[in-house]
Amino acid sequence: MALTTNPKILSPSHIDSVFCDLKPILPEKLIGEWDGFVLGTRHPFETELEKFNWFGHTFDSTKDVAPLFVFRNGRHVPYEDWGRASVSFLGGSIQENCMFEAWLMYSATQLHEIKYQGTVSAALIYDDHPVIVYYRAVRPDIVAGIMESKKFGRSGKFYFYLKRK
Repeated sequence: MALTTNPKILSPSHIDSVFCDLKPILPEKLIGEWDGFVLGTRHPFETELEKFNWFGHTFDSTKDVAPLFVFRNGRHVPYEDWGRASVSFLGGSIQENCMFEAWLMYSATQLHEIKYQGTVSAALIYDDHPVIVYYRAVRPDIVAGIMESKKFGRSGKFYFYLKRK
């Protein structure tokens, strides 16, 4: 818990050691809306999230997740490039419109249980990105997360935590 109240830059190895000591969490326990917060390590993805105006995750079910909810045009919406997309289609029959919209309303992420650092816990797997996010319980209303991606290269892991709304 002390990591979440520490405003300075944190050491990835310190966060890793704390993460290893946290309890696992079942995917179903993540369902709901969560505010997101970066654990600052000077990782380049921190800057990307700032550009997106990231403010959290929404887990509607284990198969329907909006991992990057952003603030855009005065509204909180899922960031389409990293999760759920919804587009209206004008023209054609009602049936064609519904089918087209249903095809576009998808979740490009799913929750599963995966073993990480010796512990089986909830993990988020992306369909369209080489990314896995591992979760551990801090408290019932706070969850720690580690994002790993081949795209991060030498930058290593990205660290964050979520607080239930």
